[in-house]
Amino acid sequence: MTVPAPVLRAERVTLGYGRTAVVHDVSLDVTEGGVGLIGESGSGKTTLARAFLGLLAPMSGAIWYGDQNLKKLDMRRFRRDVQPVFQAEALDPRMSAGASVAEALPRKERDRVPALLEKVGLPAEVAGRRPHQLSGGQRQRVVIARALAVSPRLLILDEPTSALDVTVQARILDLLAGLGTERLLITHNLAVVSRLCRTAHVLFAGRVVESGPTAELLARPAHPYTLALRDAVPKLGGAPPPARGRTEARPAATGCPFRLRCPLAVAACERAPEPREVGEGRRAACHRAEELLS
Repeated sequence: MTVPAPVLRAERVTLGYGRTAVVHDVSLDVTEGGVGLIGESGSGKTTLARAFLGLLAPMSGAIWYGDQNLKKLDMRRFRRDVQPVFQAEALDPRMSAGASVAEALPRKERDRVPALLEKVGLPAEVAGRRPHQLSGGQRQRVVIARALAVSPRLLILDEPTSALDVTVQARILDLLAGLGTERLLITHNLAVVSRLCRTAHVLFAGRVVESGPTAELLARPAHPYTLALRDAVPKLGGAPPPARGRTEARPAATGCPFRLRCPLAVAACERAPEPREVGEGRRAACHRAEELLS
């Protein structure tokens, strides 16, 4: 079977602000079927998304769009092909919904605004309303409509449903799943990743600690951090999730960054594990990955 070429690729990318690195030596592909970046706040997900959007230059390594290095690319074309979808608060409160969508279009194409709003399930009259006159779900749909205005190849979605109630979340997820546009999803919500992404990468302290097909990765984690994230999800009618390890500990400065919080840590974890194959299509940076999978 032919493996599709990645839309975007990070190749040994280190990212930071000033001289402080916050994402370390990350390599991953954004391929067909949706890709999710999972991790707690501060894990480096949004920083990596900014680099994929060309908003943050790598300290080392490279971001590739197809076979072209992002720093040598015509960014006008790239910005049409790759569009961000931020949370609904990104809308300008001074602009109507229609004006926000039209802003992305050439003047001669602005009559497409009603059709774009309809595509995301909004009636044409919403175009004249300002953000404070819309519900949270309607605002998020306007943000998606604005991103779709330039017919992008890829959407980069940063927590697109985090501020929405469960019912509205479900509608937005149905909308995104039905668009037919490739997507890179940044989230801490495992249910959202399961719904929208064929592949997932788990980040901890700026490093990818596990990668693989989403369904497999969540069903049988190969890294203790992925296991802790999965088991921390409350279950309706069930007991509260158990605490795993020292949840308050900071990432370790040497060795495995998760070892101070890991209930499975051993002496070998004082050496930093390299990501390695742990099954078909799966990689993990853990000395005890095979034990977790057995």
